[in-house]
Amino acid sequence: MLDLKNLPNSPGVYIYKNRAGEIIYVGKAINLKKRVSQYFLGRDALGPKTQSLVSQIDSIETHVVGSEIEALILESSLIKKYIPKYNSLLKDNRSYLYICITKEKNPRIFTAHFSRLPSQADIFGPFPNSSAVHSLLKTLRKIFPFKSQERHPPRPCLYCHLGLCPGPNPNPVVYRQNIQKIKKILNGKFTSLLSSLSREMKQASKKQDYESALQLRRQLDALTYITSGWYNLKSMSENINLSDDKNSQAINELETVLKPYFDINQIKRFEVYDISQLGNKYFVGAMVVWQHGHIDKSQYRKFKIKSKQIADDQFMLREVVSRRLRHPEWPLPDLIVVDGGKAQVSSVTTITDIPLIGLAKKFETIVLRHKNRWLEFNLPHNSSALLLLENLRNEAHRFANAYRKQLMQSFS
Repeated sequence: MLDLKNLPNSPGVYIYKNRAGEIIYVGKAINLKKRVSQYFLGRDALGPKTQSLVSQIDSIETHVVGSEIEALILESSLIKKYIPKYNSLLKDNRSYLYICITKEKNPRIFTAHFSRLPSQADIFGPFPNSSAVHSLLKTLRKIFPFKSQERHPPRPCLYCHLGLCPGPNPNPVVYRQNIQKIKKILNGKFTSLLSSLSREMKQASKKQDYESALQLRRQLDALTYITSGWYNLKSMSENINLSDDKNSQAINELETVLKPYFDINQIKRFEVYDISQLGNKYFVGAMVVWQHGHIDKSQYRKFKIKSKQIADDQFMLREVVSRRLRHPEWPLPDLIVVDGGKAQVSSVTTITDIPLIGLAKKFETIVLRHKNRWLEFNLPHNSSALLLLENLRNEAHRFANAYRKQLMQSFS
């Protein structure tokens, strides 16, 4: 019998083990007792894979920590060490994110999926929560500015003006010291780094290097702040279902939202389109695909715009979707999503009867045409369907930009 009453009401990491003592799942929580109890109360709300996980839990181990950043890094290290069966996204290397720190003279820091990890870099992860990773790096960058791009323009960039980038020619000694401090954080050595910063600050003050001492004081205060509380990074999701079940929930919600407007019984496949352009020379389109419960990169397609060489997103979207529809060997989607609003949606509705919606970026508004009327509405910000649409739209944007940059390099 599992003892849930004596679990701590503290932030930390929880570990589920089966009868054989094998670790089958690792997670993190703001309140360990509340989070773990959710798995065993109201099981009807759980998806099938989460129910399967719960049925195999024989014992629970918890690790209390002081902050979200510590939990995030501890969770990652435990997943990397034990590869738990039910941290199922780990099997899909397109989903878990890693933090990469290159071994260049002035190292860069960026995120990548497993299939795109560089060979010459220090790798930290995997991290199950991509939004938490981006929030973590954004927070660290405010304390220890770092480079993320391979080539920096000769002049200061926007991030330089915001104090997030050291510029094209940083002080190599100071910059590498900052990178080492970030590595300590990603290795979970918080106490050591706090002591080191305090010691460096006192030494700088003794040498009357008050500018350096002030900078170190700011770093020490900022790091103390993010390691002494739980609400300093983006809030963790309270949805306890496993990734596959969350995906099913998102699709079910999307089907429910769209059924009043389209003849949709089930969304097994949908495609998202975006256009990328630069100047008057490089115009491309991209199609990304969601099917069978996950992103399917094998179905991605890229298009070099042929019919028009001036900036016209609507015309280009129509060309891309039209060319795609001339491929009967590609499975037809149950839904098409385009990046944009009325103009983009109307440009494609003239060439297909497939249910079609737009996702307008400013307020993430869903745009569609129903019975000769335009409809616009917004889903709740915590909607799983909205999150799925946003992720696919962002993936289409990334894929299109990558193709455009590839073309630019081939012609340069």
